[in-house]
Amino acid sequence: MTAAFILLLLIPTLAAAQAGSTAQIAGTVKDDTGGVLPGVTITVTQTATSFTRTAVSDETGGYVLPNLPVGPYRLEATLQGFRSYVQTGIV
Repeated sequence: MTAAFILLLLIPTLAAAQAGSTAQIAGTVKDDTGGVLPGVTITVTQTATSFTRTAVSDETGGYVLPNLPVGPYRLEATLQGFRSYVQTGIV
């Protein structure tokens, strides 16, 4: 049986940049028992443009995807031995 994991997202933040606005998506990945999951591949795709950025969760399960173009995103988290997690509608 494949284990499940839970992705806790922090609310995306907007930061003013010199040439415009950028966004940041950050969070912590945990399994269904609350244990942190390092090594999870986090991929975000801007749904309007297909712009993609990837990060890997650190030893505390944390990840940060900074300096993203502002817009709606789809997030996918994958780790071998776990079901993939997908969240859409991140604005």
